[in-house]
Amino acid sequence: MKGKNTFTQLEISELRSLIRERIKAERSRQKSIRARMRRIGFYGSHDFGFIDLQPEDFDRLISSGRIKVLGQGSLPKKEEPKKTVNEKLETTSPLKSSREFNLFDPEIHASNHISDNPGNYIVCLKKGSVLPDIGISCVMKTYQELNVVYTGIAGKSLRKRDYRQHFTGNNAGRSTLRKSLGSMFGYTKIARDRDPSTGKTKFNESDEKKLSEWMQSNLVLFFKSNLNPQVLEEELINELNPPLNLDKNKHIINHDFRRKISELRCKK
Repeated sequence: MKGKNTFTQLEISELRSLIRERIKAERSRQKSIRARMRRIGFYGSHDFGFIDLQPEDFDRLISSGRIKVLGQGSLPKKEEPKKTVNEKLETTSPLKSSREFNLFDPEIHASNHISDNPGNYIVCLKKGSVLPDIGISCVMKTYQELNVVYTGIAGKSLRKRDYRQHFTGNNAGRSTLRKSLGSMFGYTKIARDRDPSTGKTKFNESDEKKLSEWMQSNLVLFFKSNLNPQVLEEELINELNPPLNLDKNKHIINHDFRRKISELRCKK
């Protein structure tokens, strides 16, 4: 460990302020803010694997015990004011109760724009874009005024999972999203591995290239660093009912649409 993982309550308070200040600061000022954090003994990327640390990430480091606070196991929770019924209803949404996700547009941003940390992501259609026609329509909810088609998690790196596996390369065999979209386009499946008995499939090189080009032109994603992405994933599926989430999606709405995609995915 380059820094330390035990801090006084005063240091914790100062680190929280610096994290919030860094988020709002211009890029030219962020380096000096990180230097102030390091003088306290906090090295986010080296010791904890965070490049774009958010306040909620810092809270999870404390609650998980990776960061210890001298004098107590964790910081006391602030007493929240009593809420009206309407206020309680408004905060039940995982999208409203958590910090907004960051936008990644593959036509505009480079891959290093995406966090290299674990986390959650939401894939949306761009304005004016539509899913391939499979003869059955689906109902889509929106995030940031864009139609949501899929949500997922990255256990290690959002950058590797979101961009390199979903948006580029010959990766339908490793990307549920690519496999579903390619199947909707009617692309022929071939064995992914040298041993075809594994049953893993992808599309041929030219179709994979066409798929990447379509996805980069028609999709964007929103991402959020998160040390425990599984919990938020279930909440997002329940709230957004993404039509291309087949495994954990139990919504009655779009059931026939999801079943049709499953059939297309199994088709040779």
